[in-house]
Formats: sequence, structure tokens, C-alpha cells
Amino acid sequence: MRSYRLVLVLLGVLVFAAVEAQAHKPIVINGGPTNAETAYPITDPDVSQVAYHHVKPGQEQIWLSFQADAGKTLFLQAGVPVIERYRHIRPAIALLGPGLPEISLPFDFPEGLGGILFTTDAETPTFFHEEFTGTDSWQFEANTPQTVEEGTHYVVAFIPAGEEGKIWVAIGEREAFTIADILQLPITLFKVRAFHEIGFAGGLLFWAVVGLFMALILLVLALVT
Repeated sequence: MRSYRLVLVLLGVLVFAAVEAQAHKPIVINGGPTNAETAYPITDPDVSQVAYHHVKPGQEQIWLSFQADAGKTLFLQAGVPVIERYRHIRPAIALLGPGLPEISLPFDFPEGLGGILFTTDAETPTFFHEEFTGTDSWQFEANTPQTVEEGTHYVVAFIPAGEEGKIWVAIGEREAFTIADILQLPITLFKVRAFHEIGFAGGLLFWAVVGLFMALILLVLALVT
């Protein structure tokens, strides 16, 4: 009976760590080539989410799409994983949507849309340690633009200098997790840490999984003895 309780307690710790320590729920990790037609859809732009992207030839941008009403306030933020060769990278975020001001960008986008460009060239990023995955980033200032008209909107992250690099773009602030999200946490941990080019061991989730695995071993031993 104690073993069963231990497993339940550690499973609870795993879920608690996911909900309390996870800054953003991944939309995609190492997203490939995207454009307006193949953008990753976002169901709720208020939910805290992040897309990790390796900018290189053939996949210069990461596109996200969502539906929004007029006057919707968004939360957008960019960052760069702490990898020394990318210390100089300064990403940009473009918000595209109906009714927004005319904009010029170094890539094609749907006709009839305007946009707002948020650059980071003049910023000094802050160091950010994400406890859930145990990863570090250089994080830039958040932006809170508003939509003008109802319709399909896009968030596009890229590196204006046109160079290779790793970036991430976050949208939303409200934390929300499904059972599917929680079950995928170990895979998420592995992929996010690989994106940051660090080993698998580290972060609150890793130690929660180790504890749960040990509890399962104790449970099996208790059942067979």
C-alpha cells in the first residue's frame, strides 16, 4: 500500500512541476520550413506557448497563425538559447494581420495584410533560467501589441541579418496544460535540452521522472516479494 501511495505522490510532484515551473508549452521544437500556408496553428493566443526554431537556409522564418478579434492584446517575446556562438544573434518578430499598418519585410506574406515589426538590435538581453527544463536563454523585452480587425493573424520570427542561428518566440501568458501535454513531458524535456545543446540530465522534470521511475521499481519489488 505504501508503494502505491509513493507512486501517486511522485506522479503528483511530476504534474505539479509541469504546471508550476513550465514557462511555456512548446508549439514546435526545431520547426522546419514554414510560410503563411504551413504556419503552425495556435488555438488560443492567450495560453503561454513557445516555438523553438533553427534559422538556416531554406527555413529562414518560423510562422505561427491564429484567429483573433479586433482589439485583442497579445503577448510576444523572443529569445536565443545560451550557446556562445549565438550570443550576437538579434531576432525579430513580425505581427501580421488585417487592418495593421503597411509594412515591408524581407519575405513574402499574404496580400491585404499589414503588420508591426519588433526588432531587438538595440536591446541588451537578460539572462533567463527556465527551471522546468533546466535551460538558459538570452531573453529580450516582451511586446504587447493589439489587433485592429477580426481575422487570421500571423506571428513570424526571424533573424533580420540573414544569418544562421537558433531562436525562440513566445506567445501568451496564461499557463494551461492538458493530460496529453503532461504525458509528453519527458519527450519535451529531451527535445528542448537538445535544442539548447545540453545533456538530457537536468531541470525539475528530469528529477521528477527519476523519482517516479525509482518508485515504480520499488512497487514492482514490493509486488514480487
